[in-house]
Amino acid sequence: MAYEVVVPIPVRLVWGVFHDAARLAECVPGLSNDDPPRHDGEGPYLSGRLRLRAGGTTVTYRGVVAVAEAEQPLAVVATAEGVEARGEAPVKAVLTIRLDDEGPSTRLVFDGTLSAQGRTAELPPEQLSAAWRRLADRFGAALTEELAPVRDQELPDAAPVRLVALPDAAPTVVESRPRTVVVPAPDPEGSRAKPLVRRLAPPTALLVGAFLARRAVRARRRRKAARDED
Repeated sequence: MAYEVVVPIPVRLVWGVFHDAARLAECVPGLSNDDPPRHDGEGPYLSGRLRLRAGGTTVTYRGVVAVAEAEQPLAVVATAEGVEARGEAPVKAVLTIRLDDEGPSTRLVFDGTLSAQGRTAELPPEQLSAAWRRLADRFGAALTEELAPVRDQELPDAAPVRLVALPDAAPTVVESRPRTVVVPAPDPEGSRAKPLVRRLAPPTALLVGAFLARRAVRARRRRKAARDED
């Protein structure tokens, strides 16, 4: 029974599941635990019931699965022993699972042997092989679902956003003319003094001129009268 499944999970995470009894139990499709998953010293030890569908027949097995590391690197050996839930026919499977590192993915290579009696032994070989492949595919899908959140958390942070300076548009030139601002000098007499002086200046000049002219005429008359008396 040789078969391969590729999962989009790094090999390090997949390898860890084969050493974690609780997680491994979550990934075995059709498994109902009778006892909590545990370690027996060599690896995970699972106890419960497993349902296997082959063609139009569904068979339930009651037994245990023990997992231990194989001699070759990144490989485990899973030994399953049990009986049919109905009829007590024995069944035993020895399965080697090798992990091939493919960067962000892992290739699971399954190979093993099966010995069975009862209803399982009566199944056609092609149905039994199809059931085995479906079980491996479902195991790969469950493994991916179990480890995808862990994988996503370990991904590197997204690259920081770079701000790219775009070329500026042509500058708009605004011409401005210099303005002359006239600031008036301080007015000690108040804001109304200068307008009043400007209004009074012309009449005052006329009066002063007339006054001086009259004095000049009178002075000439007195000088003339004095000469006439002499």
